[in-house]
Amino acid sequence: MHSPSSWNFLGLDSFETGFEEAKFIIIPVPYDSTVSYRPGSRNGPHSILDASRNVELFDLELKNEPYKKGVFTLNEVEPVRGNVLETLDEIDRVTKDVIQRGKTPVVIGGEHTITVGAIKSLPRDVVVVDLDAHSDLRDSYLGDAFCHASTMRRILDQGKRVIEVGVRSMSFEEFQFIQEKNLPVFYREEIRRRTLRNVLPDIRRLIEGKKVYLSIDVDVLDPSEAPGVSTPEPDGLSFRDVQEIAREVCSSSNVIGFDVVEVAPIPGSVVTEFLAAKLVYKTLGYIQEIVPQSTNQR
Repeated sequence: MHSPSSWNFLGLDSFETGFEEAKFIIIPVPYDSTVSYRPGSRNGPHSILDASRNVELFDLELKNEPYKKGVFTLNEVEPVRGNVLETLDEIDRVTKDVIQRGKTPVVIGGEHTITVGAIKSLPRDVVVVDLDAHSDLRDSYLGDAFCHASTMRRILDQGKRVIEVGVRSMSFEEFQFIQEKNLPVFYREEIRRRTLRNVLPDIRRLIEGKKVYLSIDVDVLDPSEAPGVSTPEPDGLSFRDVQEIAREVCSSSNVIGFDVVEVAPIPGSVVTEFLAAKLVYKTLGYIQEIVPQSTNQR
């Protein structure tokens, strides 16, 4: 195993993680001010960084060490106490600076609301692929229009397209909204009925050759594999399912950024945060090693 160094992702030493040389910039955001059920996702970034120090640097699937493309960890984005809009603006400022410098932002949270800030300045033609147990399409929740239950609604308000995968819980309001707007949602039940293998080509057709921001809410996984989340929902996807979806997204499109959110650590257990760290590292590898299918003959 590699030796840990401070709170850098993967425990990389500073000489391996210079900002100018790095392709991937880890942006920790310890924010959970609008969580309505189980608090603690503000501790998610710290727990994921800690767990990542025990992730093997060699990826057996890809037969390489993805970290060698350069991974740099920024200091935590400090939330503005009591002001979600200013917090989102600060996340936007940091993410925009990273992208303007030609690097790929990797945001780790923190509640899902942070995604609204992370993609605020991205071009309108970016497609947001959201892996989530919940649709997050409420216009507001408990009187709050900017909260974890309204994340994808606010992103649609930005003029961006959203594709949801793994959804298995929503309000009637959200169900009606999806029907009225004809939004592309690949429900958990559909994935089970048709099998993931048969659903992946449909996802591919929607994103092939496009710029994509991938957002992974860890509660998309089944609680038996990822119990430490803010809003656990039964009957989720497996780690293998999520891994295959991430691989398909990265092989079909130009992923310009991604996030992994909603880890709420459980005292005495490191299962969920290690899974999240592994998922971050796998996605880094997919982005840099897999040539988009649109450039190849199929």
